Amino acid sequence: MSLKVKLLKALIIILGFFCLYAFLAVRIPFLYNLVLKERVYPNYWDKTKYGELYYFSHINHFKEENIPPAQTKFQYKPTHSSVNDCDILTFGDSYFDFSRNKQFPERLHDDFDLKVHFYKGDNILSYLESNNYDTTVQRVLLYERTERWIPLILSNKDNLYSQSSSQEEEKQGIVTRIKDFIFLDNGEKLYDAMLRRSYPTEKIYSAIATVKFDLFKYISKYTPKYYLNDTIPWLFYYDQVNEEPSSFYYKHSEEEMDSICNNIVYLSNILKEKYNIRFVFLPLPAKYTLYHDIINDDEYNNFMQRLYERLDKANILYVDVFNDFARSDELVFYGTDDHWREAGVKIAYNKTIKVLKNDSITSHLLFNEN
Repeated sequence: MSLKVKLLKALIIILGFFCLYAFLAVRIPFLYNLVLKERVYPNYWDKTKYGELYYFSHINHFKEENIPPAQTKFQYKPTHSSVNDCDILTFGDSYFDFSRNKQFPERLHDDFDLKVHFYKGDNILSYLESNNYDTTVQRVLLYERTERWIPLILSNKDNLYSQSSSQEEEKQGIVTRIKDFIFLDNGEKLYDAMLRRSYPTEKIYSAIATVKFDLFKYISKYTPKYYLNDTIPWLFYYDQVNEEPSSFYYKHSEEEMDSICNNIVYLSNILKEKYNIRFVFLPLPAKYTLYHDIINDDEYNNFMQRLYERLDKANILYVDVFNDFARSDELVFYGTDDHWREAGVKIAYNKTIKVLKNDSITSHLLFNEN
């Protein structure tokens, strides 16, 4: 056997090993994390060094330094209460699940010795039903949703009933699970993340991405709006700047706004009549809504103000933080992460406590105030 043939055979074996390893690694978390510079933790999407939006492109200029590390999430602590052994139920998106600072639900527990249950999701009604919710005790439910998600979720009341993915997975049979293991749905994303974040390739990938940006201003389609300065780099997620209902620019019709509000009223009424729950809504303005002016003077579609007007007319108890966020002397969002800084959490939290204490029902249920 010639030397060239031997080298070719060795090369094929080596490449075959790497291909097999990659195939198994995206399916076995331990193997996956062995080659990553920043490990992936189940249920900890925010356990990264830099802001989440940086990882779409890995351009060196957008590495936001000094972002706090993730803490243990409240829902995994012994102080987290069950759905039927709590004073207040908290539902929300990734803002309530954001663990780079003390989470909003945990603050309620620590500051007022309240029993708090948190669930990340919108399927509120099916969640209560599937957990055999005890309706004999009157409770408060605080529902948080960021601006860009409100039109997508609350324009359809079916989203309040839909099953979560975890519940669907539990119903899968062994044959389906084997098939999903072989033909992994999110395999391409995992392979791509491995390329971007593994020890052998991370620096190379980042260097190439940075050169492409410097020469051609090429950046991921997921963060098309950006701003660089000497202090904080800024990235904005695509669904806030396109022409979809989640966007700063989308022109919601009166019918669309009415539909959203009607579904909120529907949720509030069902919770009151069927589950003996006092509903409180916490809508949060999007990052681009507050900080687009560092890039342009584009006109806002006034989604939040139009929503507030309808909530007032419908007599829905809600927390208005828009002006508080806009007038804050401190930044309330990270530049390269879509989520709030400590200043943002504090503003929303303090305003929520004020609303809860000013309402006769919630003040009595939570703070024993008449």
